[in-house]
Amino acid sequence: MLLLLGPAPAAAVTLRFAAQNDATTLDPHAANLLPNARITQNVYEGLVARDKDFRIVPSLAVSWFQPSAKTWRFKLRAGVKFHDGTPFTAEDVVFSVERTLHPLSQLKFTLQGVESARKVDELTVDLLMREPNPVLLNHLYFMRIMSKAWSQRHGVTAPQNYKDNEDSWASRNTNGTGPFMVVQRQPDVRTVLRENPDWWNRGDAERGNVTEVVWLPMQSNATRMAALLSGEVDFVVDPPVQDVGRLAANPRTRVVEAAEARVHYLGFDVARSELLYGSKGNNPFKDVRVRRAIAAAIDINAIRDKVFRGYTVPTGSIIAPPVQGYAKDLDVREPLD
Repeated sequence: MLLLLGPAPAAAVTLRFAAQNDATTLDPHAANLLPNARITQNVYEGLVARDKDFRIVPSLAVSWFQPSAKTWRFKLRAGVKFHDGTPFTAEDVVFSVERTLHPLSQLKFTLQGVESARKVDELTVDLLMREPNPVLLNHLYFMRIMSKAWSQRHGVTAPQNYKDNEDSWASRNTNGTGPFMVVQRQPDVRTVLRENPDWWNRGDAERGNVTEVVWLPMQSNATRMAALLSGEVDFVVDPPVQDVGRLAANPRTRVVEAAEARVHYLGFDVARSELLYGSKGNNPFKDVRVRRAIAAAIDINAIRDKVFRGYTVPTGSIIAPPVQGYAKDLDVREPLD
């Protein structure tokens, strides 16, 4: 990951953020896409969060334990309010679990193994498991809580039908408990988020000094870089790799590099006996020798050096090193042949 930061005043309160793609919806359960999450994770919160060291920590839930192998009990945080001023309760959690598990939701993976939710009292909820999930908390990090009353009032108790391009109140408006509120939304033009003055965690020392974020989608690489260099924006998350060297040498910009927990890979259809788009009557990808031959024919170092200008790491694993489950002994590539 490459981040470019322009010069910022010492007391900056507005962050002007440019990215290639805009969010496609503000409904937190409709579409599992990174540009959407960049906004919704700052507006909607989950039962758990991650600290700066990526460890799971309490958020809307203050504690949890397992009374049985197929039950997780969460004690909820008292005094939390949604952006419209209504209180956060167990009913909102139960509603959000049901909404996340809805057939239209693309975020069902955040509740892997969960069958349903049950209210114990106003600030206690049980997640009832269909099957045990020892890494449930890692999945719950991506699950967002919505207001049941707000969703009922605006007719959005079910997720937006994203596949069929449905327009809904929740796709254009938000009401979370998080640190920022969406105050202006112009798709593909700008989205403005403003600090939530009643956020329960506002006193956190790590909160920073940003009180407003202006998101400016700019599809053109040249336009984004020009905006950064001119001071029109403060932050660019996706600079073209061919420009990084030039920008790093500019005294007005600072490049921050970090490894992403993401792997680009080719996936083969090994399930069908006959390919959908290819020679009929067989599927050569079922033969592991064919798959190994393709892997050996790809000059991965040339792709790293010429296409990505050195800003990638060749891997033989579908799991990146920062991800739980990574095994170094399995990270072995076919030698180039």
